[in-house]
Amino acid sequence: MPLSVATTCPSCGGSLEFTHGSVAVRCGFCGSSHLVTGHGRILSYVIPERIDLQGAVERVQARLESREGIWQIREATLFFVPFYHFTGQDLYWRVEEEDTNNDKEPGFWTKPLSGLELKDLWGYPGETPGQDTPRLAEKRFEMASRHIDRTLPALDATELRVSSLGLRPEVLKLSLFQKEAVAKRGQISPVQAAGEDLEPQGYAPVRPEGIIAREVIGKTRSIIHFPFWIVEVAGGGNGGVIAVVDGVSGDITNDAASPGLLDSLVARDGNPFETVGMRPLKCPDCGVDLPVRTLDVIFFCAGCGKAWQIQDTEMQQVPYSCIPRRGTADGGEYFPFWVMEARMVSNGREIGNKFELTQLAPGLRVPREADRQIPLRLFVPAFRIDNLNILSRLAGNFTRTQPIWEDGPLPRGTVPARGCFISPQDVRELAPLVLFTLVPKGNKKALKFALEAQVEVKGTELVLVPFARSAMDYTDEVTGQSLPIAALREG
Repeated sequence: MPLSVATTCPSCGGSLEFTHGSVAVRCGFCGSSHLVTGHGRILSYVIPERIDLQGAVERVQARLESREGIWQIREATLFFVPFYHFTGQDLYWRVEEEDTNNDKEPGFWTKPLSGLELKDLWGYPGETPGQDTPRLAEKRFEMASRHIDRTLPALDATELRVSSLGLRPEVLKLSLFQKEAVAKRGQISPVQAAGEDLEPQGYAPVRPEGIIAREVIGKTRSIIHFPFWIVEVAGGGNGGVIAVVDGVSGDITNDAASPGLLDSLVARDGNPFETVGMRPLKCPDCGVDLPVRTLDVIFFCAGCGKAWQIQDTEMQQVPYSCIPRRGTADGGEYFPFWVMEARMVSNGREIGNKFELTQLAPGLRVPREADRQIPLRLFVPAFRIDNLNILSRLAGNFTRTQPIWEDGPLPRGTVPARGCFISPQDVRELAPLVLFTLVPKGNKKALKFALEAQVEVKGTELVLVPFARSAMDYTDEVTGQSLPIAALREG
């Protein structure tokens, strides 16, 4: 569950709360819609302290009473310590082995894919089965997803003894970082670590077991300033220690830190990070209100029909094409797809057109010589689908079909059923996963090609695809695949 951000509405001044990472919000008081700007930059937030000076001192005094010797609290200072906050959506293919032998002997075991089978898959010499080697288990491939939400210290202060904030959405709420206001309440500690250096750890898979291909999309990287009370204590015959008190829970994270901890916490340089901004969620061209879909990155205007993407603090127009509808039945809607022209190379073999793709990932018909003239295009739904099996099938079916279309105008007054949840930057990262979707999982050579392939994306294009609607689902008018309404995420 993501953290929430508490601020005020720019239009009416009322309290405004939205989920961290949201792109669009609506005020519950005045009804105005706002675009949350600053995406792609490192934005700063602060978590307000809940424990005051007296509360921090009382907690440390209670701890000192259990110690021998004479101790005295000299000073207590509130520090706002920076942590990097990494979020993203981890999409990956994983493989598991299931035993299909029903009459196995006691003590029967199955080797993981990282053993014998992975060596075979990647073309290394296989092991020689011994007397106790089990029969091979059946491999099951699955596309899965996990939300990444991880915090890491942004400075070297191990004596805080806090390696992560252990984010608690039901308790913690972020506020926009305003330097002057925060500095009045306590000292702001410096950001010492570069976010790029921490990205491998920040975006590491939650459970790496069995993952054979993965990408992280929707990445955000921000700074959360978290409150700690630093309490200097004299006595004990050793010149004194420092006690660290969590400014939210009141827990003492370390009651015997060295005085050198203060050197790590005292600011030397200003933090260059910025805070969230807001602007009206309106079409820059015709002024019509754009739909409030909190996680969309591209919005379609119902007034002029143009598409707009947030770029930092501005809205940039995004060109798109529209596949004309085949029928005239009512209830049709349009869904956005990203189309990538791509080229794949693996072990000296190249795939760059529809003919070569069909050889790797057979479709429903024999490839024709004319297919060599059709460049390879990878199709990815740009709208949000929570069911990854459906997303994988849509991407696979459209890519195998490689449809060619003549641009048709979007019917006047028509707005696509969904905006774009996946950005043009993120879709490029998904190209290897689409390739893995296409290949037959029982073909070792095809799997080897997909796992080792270098995928070059030459360009991306946004295309609107017509879907016919019924009571329970949509059916695309290109491949005829069903898309259950229940699989779509609103908002």
